[in-house]
Amino acid sequence: MEYNKSYIGLRTDLLKLIEGDFNKVLDVGCALGTNGEYLLKNNIADTVYGIEFDAKMAEEAEKCNTKVFCGDLNSTAFRKTIINESPLFDYILFGDVLEHLLNPQQVLTDLKSRLNKNGKIIISLPNIAHVELFIQVYIKGTFPRNPRGIFDRTHLRWFTRKDVFNLLQDSELKLLNYIRNYRSRDAIGSKFDWKYKLLKLINKDLVTFQHIVVCTHEN
Repeated sequence: MEYNKSYIGLRTDLLKLIEGDFNKVLDVGCALGTNGEYLLKNNIADTVYGIEFDAKMAEEAEKCNTKVFCGDLNSTAFRKTIINESPLFDYILFGDVLEHLLNPQQVLTDLKSRLNKNGKIIISLPNIAHVELFIQVYIKGTFPRNPRGIFDRTHLRWFTRKDVFNLLQDSELKLLNYIRNYRSRDAIGSKFDWKYKLLKLINKDLVTFQHIVVCTHEN
């Protein structure tokens, strides 16, 4: 079976933020379990639980992760099952997941209950304030519905940098680190030429493709 390559790759940009060895990790939206497999093989984690909506992906992920919950995070009952059947985690990963949910803040709040006292949550969210929005909406006159990227047709929520910070505040999480993933255009492999370097000098948000935050319990 062929999967969307944008959603099954190893998220080294997030995994490099995990400190220490033999952690317990929850990978939300684990797809084929690639992240968990890497963490376990390299002893960065000794336990990796995954959450995945797609049943076939979850079946594959179960082969290389400790345990995988398959279901819809929009369901309160499903979230309760996860909470009741999970240990406390050192890290919880949300790699471009929250924007696909009806109520990201509620999901984040519920799942943070499984975070260790000193645990960390790592979140990646696409940036709707990217220059691509201006190009598509104001120059081309359309809001695209694409199979991937900023204009993924399955997105239900959109985030600027300020929106990300508000999400953390509303979820009673403390920001530890904010990182930008830069990209000139939405297209994979787009060149970062002088025009986009100039935009970066004017306003970094214009060429920030993803917001990445590391956070923890507020108190």
